[in-house]
Amino acid sequence: MNVIEIAEKFPEELDAIKFFERFRWKRGKPICPYCDNVKVSKRTKDFRFKCYSCTRTFSVTVNTKLHGTGLELKKWLFAFSIVTDAKKGLSAMQLQRNLSISYPTAFKMYHRIREFMLDENTELDELDGIVEMDETYVGPKRPRLPNSQKREMTSSEGIEIPELDERIDELKEQGIKFKRGRGNPAKADYDVKRGRGTKKIPVVGIVERGGDVVAQVMKNLSAKNLIAMVKKTVDEDKAVLVTDELPTYKKMDSFIERVMINHKKLYSYKGINTNTIESFWAIIKRQIMGQHHHVTAKHLPKYVAEAVFKYNNRNDDDMFVTLVKNAMQEKY
Repeated sequence: MNVIEIAEKFPEELDAIKFFERFRWKRGKPICPYCDNVKVSKRTKDFRFKCYSCTRTFSVTVNTKLHGTGLELKKWLFAFSIVTDAKKGLSAMQLQRNLSISYPTAFKMYHRIREFMLDENTELDELDGIVEMDETYVGPKRPRLPNSQKREMTSSEGIEIPELDERIDELKEQGIKFKRGRGNPAKADYDVKRGRGTKKIPVVGIVERGGDVVAQVMKNLSAKNLIAMVKKTVDEDKAVLVTDELPTYKKMDSFIERVMINHKKLYSYKGINTNTIESFWAIIKRQIMGQHHHVTAKHLPKYVAEAVFKYNNRNDDDMFVTLVKNAMQEKY
């Protein structure tokens, strides 16, 4: 559902509330979340109900994953639409502008939506058929230069450039002052390792060709952890696993059919490749580098969950409704 449809179908806050009530309660008939009593009062002016049994008042969001939200539910509907429509995500700043809310509110709101997406990702069927597995590393992108152009990069401490000092003095007399920004001096590192051996955060993914993808942040790429992920998400009897030459994958040959493509020699041979999972990694990295620029290790699983959710629902139009359903799930 796009923003135009939302504006037309939910012109008032009460319309949005009734829409959420359809997914919270059968036929939208309210039930007390505190004592499960069906005998409640009519809707009050502040859109709440009063239970005739325990005498407590409640709204549609009480004891749900939207419990305690101070935002209008109509804005949540707009947020669901805006976020699901952005294939590679969007920044909290953009969500702030679109909804006319504060940045902290937009930031927390977006993370709450990612949690709803994460809930959906845990209910996937086992992957089968041709299944590709690979890992990537998420972190700051560093410039790479040929060895002949590499040079030691340092801060400006202890360095003097007479011609620039002279120019600065001239402009200072004209009332123009240059001030150093806060934080550490800019410094580039041209020797940061890429891929395996890097200090970046590893993310492991398994994708069924033409089907769903499963991905998770995995601090330790041990054989035990990788095997556990395969056994949890892949139908071992109905799948053929395609991997690269990482030695750890060899330990999976004992329980699943596996084909290896050696990336040191070539990337694809007669349909044997890991291009599908590589394409998924491209989506995640473009999402992070293009929209967020940097994410912390603490929140990275949520960003990965967002990419997984959108990928798995790429051919469906129910992402919006799915988020509404998950938002109305009981909190505890």
